[in-house]
Order: sequence, then C-alpha cells, then structure tokens
Amino acid sequence: MYRLTYNHKGFMRCLCALAALLLISCLSVAFAAKSAPKGVTLNISEIEIDLAQTNTFELTPSVTPAGADDNYKWWVSDSGVLKVNNGTVTCLKVGTASVSVGIHGHSGINASCLVTVVDSRLPDRIIAYPSSIKTEPGMQVQLECVVMPQGKGDGFVYFSSNQNVATIDENGLISVHSPGHATITVRSAYSRDVSTEVKLNSDYGERIRSIKLNDTSIKLEKGESTHLTCQLEPNDASRALVYASGDTSVATVDKYGVVTAVSYGSTEITVSSFRDPSVTAGIPVSVTDRDRPEKINLEISLGTVLNKGDETEIHVSMEPAGTDGGYTISSSHEEIVCVQGNKLTALRHGISTVRVQSSYNEDLYEEFVVTVEDGTVSLVMPERRTGTDKIEENLAAIDRIRLSALSELKVLYDSGEIGEKEYERRADIVNKAFEMYSFPWMVETTVKYWKAANSEQGAKDFKPGIVYYGMPYTSGENHNRTYNVSRLLEQNRYTLSADGRYYIMDAALAEKEGSYAGNDCSAFVAQAIWEHTVYGTIIKTGTLYYDNRLRAFEDPEELKAGDILVRHSSHVVMFLYWADEMHTQAVFIQQGGHEPAINTVNTVVEELSYYTERSYRFRRLAEY
Repeated sequence: MYRLTYNHKGFMRCLCALAALLLISCLSVAFAAKSAPKGVTLNISEIEIDLAQTNTFELTPSVTPAGADDNYKWWVSDSGVLKVNNGTVTCLKVGTASVSVGIHGHSGINASCLVTVVDSRLPDRIIAYPSSIKTEPGMQVQLECVVMPQGKGDGFVYFSSNQNVATIDENGLISVHSPGHATITVRSAYSRDVSTEVKLNSDYGERIRSIKLNDTSIKLEKGESTHLTCQLEPNDASRALVYASGDTSVATVDKYGVVTAVSYGSTEITVSSFRDPSVTAGIPVSVTDRDRPEKINLEISLGTVLNKGDETEIHVSMEPAGTDGGYTISSSHEEIVCVQGNKLTALRHGISTVRVQSSYNEDLYEEFVVTVEDGTVSLVMPERRTGTDKIEENLAAIDRIRLSALSELKVLYDSGEIGEKEYERRADIVNKAFEMYSFPWMVETTVKYWKAANSEQGAKDFKPGIVYYGMPYTSGENHNRTYNVSRLLEQNRYTLSADGRYYIMDAALAEKEGSYAGNDCSAFVAQAIWEHTVYGTIIKTGTLYYDNRLRAFEDPEELKAGDILVRHSSHVVMFLYWADEMHTQAVFIQQGGHEPAINTVNTVVEELSYYTERSYRFRRLAEY
C-alpha cells in the first residue's frame, strides 16, 4: 500500500523553475535579430502641395523583405521649405525639396519623395497707389494695393523704413509725423519674395493764415456722416489740419474731416492748423434721433393722493409718436408706495416720489409725488397760490395740517409723554404759526419782491389776480420783518376785501416805504414762540442757534410740534409731526423755503435727512 504525501516547499520550487523556462523561451523569441532589409519604398514618390489647400501630408515607408529591420530615419533636403516628423511632412513655404527615409544601421538603403510646394494665392506682383507720396507732417494717406493677376490672395504686410517720418498700420493707413523721407514696403502675406515699394517725401507747405469752413452749421440724423470742407489762405497753404469734437458722445470727427453723428445733442467741431493751433475755425453740429422721445405723457387712474391699501395704474405714452416707448417706473420709498409694472400700491402713510424714466433717453423723465394717508394726519400740502374760487378749499387744507399737529400733541399728552403745561404751550405755538399761515391776500398792482437780486428775475414779485397764502417774506435789518398778523392789521398794512374772504396789501404804502411788511424765517419762528422778534437784538438764525431760552438736543425721535431746526446764518423751520411710520419724513412749517418763484409762509413734507445733512440743529424751549 502506497501513501501519497505533499511537500509544499518542493512543489513551489518546481513551479518557479517552470516559470523561468517559459520566460527564457519568450525572451529568446522577442530578442531574435530581425533580418537585414534589402530595400525601402515610399507610398508617394513625387507630389505637389498647394498651401492654399493644405500644408501637410503623410508618407508611409515599406521595407523588403517583409519583417526586415524597419527602424526608419527621416530627413529633408531643404529645411526652409519642408520639415518631417515620423512621416508627417509640413510644407513651410513655396519651393522644391525632397523628403527621404532610410534604415538606421543600413546605409545606402533609402527612398525619396520630391515635393513641389506652390501657393495658388500668391500673386505675381503688387501694385500700390499712390506709387509715390508727397505730403506733409500731420497728414494721413490711405495706401491702396491690388494684386496681379486679379483674384489672387490680397493679404498684405506693411513696413516703413523710417518710423520717425511715417508709420503705417495693418490697414495701409500712413500717418506722417515729421519732415523727411521714408520707403513704404508692401509685401504679400503669402510670400516675402513678392513686394513693392512706395517712396514718401514729407515737408511742410506754406503756413495757414486762415481757415474758412464751407458750411455754417451741420445737421445730421444719428448714424449719418458728412465730410467737412474748408478753404485755406493762402491757396497753396499746408493741408495739415487737426480736427476735434467738443463732445464725442454727440459726434465724432476723424483725421480726414469726416463727421459722424453718434447721439442726440449739440456740439462743435473745430479745424486747426497742425503747425499753428491758434489758426482755427469751428462749426456747430446738431444731431437728431428719430427714435428719441422728447416728452412723457402720464395718466394716473386714481390720482396722486391715495389711502393706505389703494392701487392705481399709470398709463404712459411718448411724444413724438413712433419714438421708442420703453420706460421704467420707480418709487423713492418702496415701503410707502410699491411699484409693480404700471401698478402703484399704497402700503403705508407717507410721501413717495414716483419717477417714470425713458429707457432710450436718459435725460427724459417725469416725477410726481404720491401722498398716502391713513386717516391719522393730513399729508396733502395746501397750494401756495390759487384763484379766488379756491380760497375756502385751500384754507380748509391749511387747517387740516394745524389740526393734525394738535392731534399728535394730544396723543403725547394722553399717553403722559408731555404734561398739560407743555401741551398747552406747544399748542399755542402751533396756533400762532398757523395764524400767520391762514392769511389769504392779494395785490391790486405788482409789488416788487423785497430784494431785486433775490427775486429770480421778477418771478417772486407779487402780482394781481393771485391769492397768496401766508404772510410774505421780507428780510434785512429793518422793522418790516418784525410783523405778525395783528400788527399788519393794526397798522392798516392790509385791509379786508369787500366780500370778507381775503386781505388786500396796501401797495402804495409798500412803495412809499420801499418794502412791504412781513417777516422772515427767524422772525416767523420768534413771533410764533414769543409773539415778538426782539430779545436784546433782532432775532435771526444766528441768535436762535444760541438763544438761552432754547436748548439743543440730538435725538430726532424727541422732535415734537413746536420744536425748531435751525441752521446758523441760513434758515429755520418748525417741526409739526412725522409723515411716515419710519420717522424719516416729517411735516414742517416755515417762512420762505426753497420752492422757486414764491416766498410766503408754507408747510412742506421733507426728508429729515435734508436738514441733518445740512447741519441743522434741533432746539426747543428750555422751559419744557
């Protein structure tokens, strides 16, 4: 009985020996020497390559007998014409050369391919016009080039032999810089061997004594061009001219005097002597634009006074008809008036300025103020001037402002924020201010504004047929600025009209005294607070700024009706109440203000930042 046993180590040794025998066998086959080649051939023996079509081709070698040594080597007869890489031939320029292949270690065994490189684009010659150039410094000359025969490639490369005298750009435009000589060389882009030369001579002509443009003005439609022409004195004067546009966003002018309209507007084109810039002439240019709108028409469905929650539509059209009708609508306070497309939504009480802006004409827009009320306070400001038919309506609007200020004071009193004495004192100040505001009056003949230099060329003169509201503004170091309504009437400065609805200024007395009676911004505030304007000296903004009967505070949240905002040597206004929930806008009463063409007592809704950014100081009675 035989026992079969397994020897692990012996088995592994047998496997390794077997693997070694197999590896040796394979390597013997792999490294067996190839037979010597007897010949080599190429798939192409002669070829013509047109660079207009391609610049590469492939050569494929073969050895005989099959399987013989094929360790190829390559070379070319002219490396300026051809290059070769493992049978890939690249043609570099027009010419003739051969590509050869051989076998490393076997001299005398090779094959060649004759390559003729042509370029069907290559012209026989180039003709340049002008063929010679006589010109001046500061001039430009366009070189025109053609090839022969026609239809060949017309790409050109340009060179100047003296760039101090003249340079030439890639488009053949010659710019002349100084007197002298230069040779302009024009070469074919396809071969440096095909070229032509242009001789250039630069020298100054006679000095220009005067320039006269042949037109007196230019009118162009956007996109149009025209060529400026002019007459020079003397007739043989230098043609070296410099053109310039006063506003290139409106019209441009090139170095040849070609004016191109860019956008709507007006500018001036000037033409000057290159040698003497003081010799010049100008011509106005106006550019029109058939797509540019000149006017925006608006129609608002509910008007500009809204209640909280209201929605209103804006209908927009442009004039002239057919111009670009694109526009955008924006709101200065989106939290008060929200804009969605053409729809406005009143979100909170306050004032917002809505702008309708032309998308095409950035200078064209229309703005209007939207007033949003919620029944708490009035934000609709009374008119500054009306006819006699609107007196009662406007006085009612003024009184709504007064009552709004008093109601806000009552809220503060009821909440305990201010005491009874302060409430009554502030209410008295408000009532006295509105007594000077609720004062409708007229003139029967024109009364000159107190100071002609400040009258805006007479726009602020008081004219017949107009009802003014609020005492008139007058200033200067004179007693005429110290009035309230009681003093005006006591001294018969104004008399009641026959129907008892308004007052009439005594124009004759104003003429006699050189000015009418009224007050200015500081006198108005002093009359409302103290019923007089004299405290040591005549009260002005400077004295209100430091008056020890007043104290300063910094937090705008402390503002209450009767407090003042004063800017030293400038202006003073009285706070009435907040116009929005965020306390960024407020209603103020003032004498004067910055509305053009009118100066009387008025109320205004203003951004608080308007005053804080101009260093106005918050002040209130120290007795509070």
